[in-house]
Amino acid sequence: MKAPIGKIMDTDVYTCPVTATLGDVVKILVEKEVGGLTVVDEEQHVTGFISDGDIMRAVSKQKTRSIYGGDSVMVVYDDESFEQKVDAFKERNVMELAARKVFCVTESHPIDEVARILSKKKFKKIPIIDEEGKLVGIARRATIVRYIFNLLFDLKLDKDTKEPVK
Repeated sequence: MKAPIGKIMDTDVYTCPVTATLGDVVKILVEKEVGGLTVVDEEQHVTGFISDGDIMRAVSKQKTRSIYGGDSVMVVYDDESFEQKVDAFKERNVMELAARKVFCVTESHPIDEVARILSKKKFKKIPIIDEEGKLVGIARRATIVRYIFNLLFDLKLDKDTKEPVK
């Protein structure tokens, strides 16, 4: 039998509630020193994912673009300053920027299959849910690489800390 991702998943997952503001999200990202958060509802069901890249897109300079509509053309300019954009988004709800379609796996997914998904989709991490769809952990690329290292050097892992046993 192939080893399930639940064997090595991280259970200390940083999340934000679906009711969070983008200001709340930025605060959590900075305080926890992470690049993304799983958005959960009050029952811990995954409802979205927000990353630092989503924040960057929201405050970055947008190219001037033309929108064609029948016989008319509308030109859209980005004339807001960086500071104005930051001030305007801080009270907006997280789900305005968060990805709503979040790829998740269950604890029983084989580690090699999760590695394939992370690699193919170029994800850094993937939420792990139980049979009821509730968030129970996360699998990071770094966690899988650490597991590979431990296998290569025949190190046994502590079941709680996931660190090598001496």
